[in-house]
Amino acid sequence: MAGNTQNPRVVAITGGSSGIGLATAELFARRGWHVGLVARGAGPLEAARSAVLFAGGNAGGRVSAQAADVTDSDALRRAAAAIAAELGPIDVWINNAAVSVFAPFVEVSEREFERVTDVVYMGTVRGTRVALEHMRPRDAGVIVNICSAIGLRGVPLQSAYSGAKYAMRGFAEAIRTELMHEGSRVRITTVYPPSVNTPFYSHATARLDGLPRPPPPIYQPELVADAILFAATNRRRDVLVGGQTVQTGLLNAVAPGLTDLLMARIAPMSQTSHNQGIAEARDENLFTPSTRPSGTHGPFDRESLPFSAQAWGTRHRGTVGAMATFGLATLGLMLLPRRRRKLP
Repeated sequence: MAGNTQNPRVVAITGGSSGIGLATAELFARRGWHVGLVARGAGPLEAARSAVLFAGGNAGGRVSAQAADVTDSDALRRAAAAIAAELGPIDVWINNAAVSVFAPFVEVSEREFERVTDVVYMGTVRGTRVALEHMRPRDAGVIVNICSAIGLRGVPLQSAYSGAKYAMRGFAEAIRTELMHEGSRVRITTVYPPSVNTPFYSHATARLDGLPRPPPPIYQPELVADAILFAATNRRRDVLVGGQTVQTGLLNAVAPGLTDLLMARIAPMSQTSHNQGIAEARDENLFTPSTRPSGTHGPFDRESLPFSAQAWGTRHRGTVGAMATFGLATLGLMLLPRRRRKLP
């Protein structure tokens, strides 16, 4: 299903003007796909369009940039129609738009809580509905929901975001099985990123003794973009990115009480920073769109990892399986009892 210059495919990405969304758009463009970008701010959206065109180079893909807020169903539907009209039928729809508030729950207003839920969860619901309107008549397409490690384990200081990400999981499971029941070939997959170096933390509203930051280890957004492309072009129900994500989900499933204690002790501190560079990058966008382009990376390049062995293994299960089989066979041969030679 990879894009090519002879028969390019079309991907639409909400939250496509910065961070993971923009990194993903650039990757699809490099592979020759036509890319539809959906975001709120006209200025950042145009900057993202130029960046994606530049990334695509001579790969042959085109770019359509459509201003829309995922909390507005009509605007989202118009954006999807414009993308399809300009680029062709939408093959992949990526629900990626997100906002957050970093604060203790009692300090988050009901309006703020509703806004995070409306963008992160209901934005995914609306995006999925619009995508299905385009895909079900053709009985083809892939919807990729960008969840989070926080969707496997809630964390303090992000109650609204944690709740919305958990809701995304249940929603995807319900719709996936409905599509399976009707025999549809439309597919839904969910990607779970770890802590990622994006402008997300600079955009988030915060009431902390410091400023929001991703807890370590932190990965670069290009790693997540690779996982999203993989999820869109391979039949995987879920794609977890990074050992941190796998460990978080496993620990919470096996020992939730212990995980509660660990989160209470370390999570607030690991999500707070007093770095001046982080302060200079602040650009809150909970209720209003950013006015300046953000790019793909946040202010955490120095401590961010470009590679994950776990993510590589997820994409190369056959190779990992063969290596594991070879290793076990070698170990078995080493442990076999050796026959002792009889002395003459």
